[in-house]
Amino acid sequence: MKENKKLKFAFLITAMISLSLIVALIPAFNFITNNSRGVMTSYMHEDKKLIEDDFYKSKAFDEALIRPLLYWTSTSIMDENDNRWYEKGYLENKKESAKTQLSYLKNLEYIAINKDTNEVYSNTNYKSIEDFKKNIKGECDVELSSNNDVISYTKQIKDKTFKKVNVNKELRDVLVYNLKDFDVCISINKNFEQSGVYHYDKVSEIKDDFDSEVIYFKIIIISSIISLILFIVSIVIYKKMRCEVLDKNSFYLNLYKIVPLEIYFLVDICLLCILLETIETGYYGYYYGSLEHLAYTFIWIFSLLAIAYILRKEIKSFDKPIEILKTSLIVRLLILGKKQLKDINKVTKSIPLAKRVIMLAALSVGVGTIGWFIGFLFGSTLLLFLFGPILSLTIVVLYVYYLIKKLAYLSYIMEGTERIKCGDIHYKLDIIGDDNFSNLAENINNIGEGLDKAIYNQLKSERLKSELITNVSHDLKTPLTSIINYIELIKKEEDIKPEHIKDYVNVLDSKSKRLKVLIEDLFEASKASSGNLELNMEKIDITQLLRQAIGEMEEKLSNANLDLKLRVPEEKTYIMADGKKLYRVLENLLSNISKYSLNNTRVYIDIIEEDDKVKLTMKNISSYELNFDPEEIMERFKRSDESRNTEGSGLGLAIARDLVNAQGGRFEIDIDGDLFKSVVEFNLID
Repeated sequence: MKENKKLKFAFLITAMISLSLIVALIPAFNFITNNSRGVMTSYMHEDKKLIEDDFYKSKAFDEALIRPLLYWTSTSIMDENDNRWYEKGYLENKKESAKTQLSYLKNLEYIAINKDTNEVYSNTNYKSIEDFKKNIKGECDVELSSNNDVISYTKQIKDKTFKKVNVNKELRDVLVYNLKDFDVCISINKNFEQSGVYHYDKVSEIKDDFDSEVIYFKIIIISSIISLILFIVSIVIYKKMRCEVLDKNSFYLNLYKIVPLEIYFLVDICLLCILLETIETGYYGYYYGSLEHLAYTFIWIFSLLAIAYILRKEIKSFDKPIEILKTSLIVRLLILGKKQLKDINKVTKSIPLAKRVIMLAALSVGVGTIGWFIGFLFGSTLLLFLFGPILSLTIVVLYVYYLIKKLAYLSYIMEGTERIKCGDIHYKLDIIGDDNFSNLAENINNIGEGLDKAIYNQLKSERLKSELITNVSHDLKTPLTSIINYIELIKKEEDIKPEHIKDYVNVLDSKSKRLKVLIEDLFEASKASSGNLELNMEKIDITQLLRQAIGEMEEKLSNANLDLKLRVPEEKTYIMADGKKLYRVLENLLSNISKYSLNNTRVYIDIIEEDDKVKLTMKNISSYELNFDPEEIMERFKRSDESRNTEGSGLGLAIARDLVNAQGGRFEIDIDGDLFKSVVEFNLID
């Protein structure tokens, strides 16, 4: 295992070295490809190459040589009439300066002609472009011609000719001075002569730099490919090896954790700044010590990768990544300060707040008195001022701040208590500090938890009660059905003796059917209250449903001699509800009206649309005294007829309420004297 760790560490170092070298080579690659002396193919040629072996087809030739030559040759023949905004003396100086630069050049011949003034400047004896082109042939011949400010570029390399009609985009910015019509021919010698000590040979210099850059660029590409392959191979093998170079209990990892996190960040920032400065320096002086520049860049990148690897291992060694902050110097100081404050708080915890305030006040008065005494004793006004009012005032301010802080926390506790009192029993107070107030907040939280538990137990009890009712109702259905069926069979018998047995059978038939209705109501009430209902919500015209329910109940209403007053909208009124369940609600309400209304009275049924709501209101005069609370009458088995002489089960209103609530509506009852009013409300839809 130890040998495997060493081997994995070796692959890790190889991967980091390879990656560092790849990243370090990027600035060099970027510099060479973007530099004016680039090794890429020039814009004059279609067959673009990343590395152009022919110097005369390269970017370096057109950017580093032709551009300055065009500037010097065109400036040497510029006409002062086309540059009137320049002073004559200034233009003459510029022309002489350009001619001086041209005089330093070797290994090329040139001729420049201003076609407007026929002024000629050349380092040969020829006075026309035709004579120059006919008698001078070099390794590369260049012709630059401007007609009406449109520059064309012709390049002849050995026997091949390359031409671009409009090169204004590439060369127009070189023509600093206004020169619109000119011809320039440049011929590069086949054999370069070595320049003397005091001669400046731009052609040789640029060509030598180009040759060096080609070799250097090839080395960069090969090195990058080799480094990339090494990186991929090393990182793949490193990932596949199961052992850990630095595990959680590693001595070196624990040693790294001693170093504060801020030190790592500070070193990273310094290394990053140095790296950026090194790269920037390389752009301006890259080929003066390129290996040294590459070595420095590699060292800074490798150092950054090493620190990143150590930090990553430190983070993984903790159970939670956020725990890396424990290695921070600031966090360590905060933890230490918190521990010291906790120790101090333990000492003062048992002292009540009132005593602490009295002690602080006594301390303030005592310090002030001692300060005044010392001042009088030594006869010093400064001591009187410092040890008297200033020190006393400081202590007073501190303990007033302490009081305000504690009173603010007390106010927070009171607000939280109010929220819990109003029903938000899940609300928890923040425990701040470790004193009497924090103990009070903790006790209030415990009370909230106790209330929550009590409510949970109550809900559980209600649920169990509902389940019990449902199960018992279900179990009673089977024997009751058998009883009803056998009663029906007995009733079909013709020869039943003695005769009074038939009366018994009729009583059994009546009571069993009432018991069946009671069990069904009980079963449905239990399902509705527990929310265990399957609802088929759809768009329903409540007016039509009401008319249907009234039609079904017409006989019962007529038997009670009730005068029904119906007021509904002329247009259809749509709500979203379950048709069957809502019909049962209407049936229960109309059934109650038929059972409990005073005979020969009016019943008012209204459907009103208001504020995107639909209200169905039913009002009737009760035949019994309504001496109970509206909420009480909706409880299960509660009946307005306390003597229980009528056939009701006491579940109708409870079922109606639960069914309406389950469909997202609202159900309420209002009592005014003997007037009984029920209201069903739903949202109105289009």
